[in-house]
Amino acid sequence: MEPSERMVDGYEIKHAIYIGNKEILFGMDETKIEHPYMVCDCTWDNPFGIDKYDNAVGSADYFEMMTEFLVRAQSQMEAVKAERVETTIPLFTKEHCTPNDYSQSIESKVVVIRPERLMPEYRSAVKQLVLATGGFGTRGNSRGRAVCTVNLYTGKEARWNREDILGVLKPEYMPDWATEKLKQVRDKQQNKTRHEPER
Repeated sequence: MEPSERMVDGYEIKHAIYIGNKEILFGMDETKIEHPYMVCDCTWDNPFGIDKYDNAVGSADYFEMMTEFLVRAQSQMEAVKAERVETTIPLFTKEHCTPNDYSQSIESKVVVIRPERLMPEYRSAVKQLVLATGGFGTRGNSRGRAVCTVNLYTGKEARWNREDILGVLKPEYMPDWATEKLKQVRDKQQNKTRHEPER
């Protein structure tokens, strides 16, 4: 059985490059006479990891759109490289963690994402440290897998599975920058809770 084609707004995706937190897509739909070629971005910057397409442009000129596709990919590569230069901290390993004990709750704890679960360009310590904020996977002896998190370095929310987590970071290995960021994340969460309307 042939794999299903990937479609975005009627365009069949012919080329896709996934770099860092973004995927650059090149699509074709020859029934669209005025702009049969399309380039757009795909991101998952939301708690549910749902595909979000934006910055779409179209043209009848194949080479114009292919150039746009390659320029965006290069720009994204440069952005990721610049971020890596700023965050040259060694990866966290098993020795830095209390093992991921599925019988224990990890909610409200700083946990470490397994390096191999990160994209190669994002395998750095600042991408590993997250605060587990909720989800069935944070509970002990749960059948659920979902773990909602906030990255300590970026403040971005993401969903992981419990098996993506290496363990709970041991307090003695908490970097100074992470301690400060953790305080900021918790303060922000408390303010958000206080301002939520009563139901």
